[in-house]
Order: sequence, then C-alpha cells, then structure tokens
Amino acid sequence: MRKQWRLAARPEGIPDASHFDLTEVPIPALEPGKAVVKTLYLGVAPVMLRYMRNETDFESPLALGSVMPGRGVVQVIESDCDSLPVGAIVQARVGWQEYALIDTSDRPAPFLLPTDLPLSHGIGAVSLSGITALIGVREIGLVKATDRILVSGAAGGVGSHVAEIAKALDAQSVVGIAGGPEKCRRLTTEMGYDRVIDYKNDNVDAALDDAFPEGIDLYFDNVGGSLLDNVLGRLRRRARIAICGSISEYLVDLKDKHRFVNLQNLGRQDAKMEGFFVFDYEQAYPDCIKTLADWVRAGALNPVEDISEGIETMPQALADLYLGHNVGVRMVRVGAPDLPFS
Repeated sequence: MRKQWRLAARPEGIPDASHFDLTEVPIPALEPGKAVVKTLYLGVAPVMLRYMRNETDFESPLALGSVMPGRGVVQVIESDCDSLPVGAIVQARVGWQEYALIDTSDRPAPFLLPTDLPLSHGIGAVSLSGITALIGVREIGLVKATDRILVSGAAGGVGSHVAEIAKALDAQSVVGIAGGPEKCRRLTTEMGYDRVIDYKNDNVDAALDDAFPEGIDLYFDNVGGSLLDNVLGRLRRRARIAICGSISEYLVDLKDKHRFVNLQNLGRQDAKMEGFFVFDYEQAYPDCIKTLADWVRAGALNPVEDISEGIETMPQALADLYLGHNVGVRMVRVGAPDLPFS
C-alpha cells in the first residue's frame, strides 16, 4: 500500500491539514511504456495554493478528491521505458504520494539527476529551484559584474540560490531582503549575500536608499506588490527586473492587490521587466543541471535545505511557505532508495 494526500477542500487563506485527506491505496502496477517509482523527497512551492484554488491556466483543473500535484525525487523500481531505467534517480511529477506510475509525456518530462550529490539537491539546487534562479539571473537578468543587485524573498527556495549563482557569473555584490533577524543572519553566513534588509524590522525605504544610493541595476523579484513598485522607482538606466513570483499577493483579493504608480519609470530608464516560467526552458535543463552541479561540487553553490520527515508533514511544509517559517528549499523526506543507483 502507498500513502497519498488528496485535496479535500479549497482554502480561503493559508492551507492546513484540514484541506487534505491522507489515504492509502495499492501501489500501482507497471503498465506498457511507463515506470513505477518510489518517492524519496517531495518539494512544496507557493504556486501550489493556486493549484488548490484552480487559479492557474498552465495546469489542468484540480478536482476535489484528486491527488495533490507536485514534483519529487524518485527512484525507478520497475520500468518498461528505456529512458527510465530501473535504479535511476529521477526528478518527476509524481504528486503527494509514496509510489507513482510515470512516463515521459509530462512537461517538463522526468529528468535524470546526478547521484554523487545529496539526493535532496534534486528538489532544489540541481533541480527546478536552482534552474529557476539560474535562468532568472542569466537569461532574464543578463547579469553583469558591475550590477547593483537586489533580491526579494532571498531566504526562500529560489532566492536562497540567487546570490551565489550571481557571483558564480561574476557579480560582485548582492543585497537580499528577508523577514526576521535569524533569516537575515543566514543570508550572509550561508547564502552568499553581502548585505541584508529585514523588512519586518528595518525602514525599507531608508535601507534601500543606503544600499543603492545610485539606484538598482538588477532586481530578482519573488514578492511582487508594493516592494516591486518601490524598486520600479529606483531603477538605473537599462536596469532589468526578473519576475519570478509574487508571494505577497497570493492571499490577497483582486480588489486589494497593489496598484502600481512607478511603472512608467521602465520607459524613462529604458529598463526591462520580464516574467518567466521555468517549464518553458525545458530544453536548457541538461546544461543548467550540469552547471549547477559543477558549482556545488566546487563549493561555489552551497544549498540551504529545510527538510521535515515523513509524508505526513506535507501540509505543514506547504503552510510554512506562507507563514514565513522556511529558510531555503522546503521539502519532505518521504523514503529511502531500495536499489543501487543505475
């Protein structure tokens, strides 16, 4: 038998265990062209709340009673698919469950992970969180050595990678924004940030004035809302903004969302603001994974992970993202490999 979490109710605010049902069903049987996998780690992301509310147009509608969608690190234990050999460690869309039946039709398709690194990195640094940070900094942000760089949500799953990735691409200095003294301390001691702004305790306007007296060249945005508007008013000539997320507004009604006043500054400064969706860059994944893995091996990228034990902790792991409790990539350890790595 396998445990799985199913959607029981659509949350109005922060999701909790009451919005899910933990059930047990048989382990799936192998089917032609597919593979049976055992889940080792599952990740959570802020966008999952939008899945629960059916607020996205890039995912199929999620009916009540459905297995919660999500991606994880898995090991192939049975296979009728040449690209998913038995024993392989794979990152795949499996949902919140201990075992799953997968194939290569999902987008992005399951991809093989390096096995000389901690397998948990397949949720974060050498998987979609790290890839998102790399694409945002390199392809969208067009980072340069001289850039004055600001990152919001800097202690989150993506933000925790941005400073070290920017520096691996020759950036000289990166400023991060997070909430609370402990998170801000860890930004500088563990995540490569040179300076931090504590939005819960600092005067953000004064801190931005002090950190960026000549304005901002590159802003990696995970927060949106009024902070994004504030940054729009502080752009340097030909600045770039990479829009990765807007977690500050995921729980806000449409009528209460921030109304921007500084958008015109993009034109005045000949600046660029671009959103991106990491699934659109699937062709670049192999190169990104190799680059990220090489940086981890060299010590240039030092993943910060927030791991709880057991599939039973999935609802709390998701809630932690909105409660601000996580530092680094939030994930759950579900199981251990059964077979030697292939």
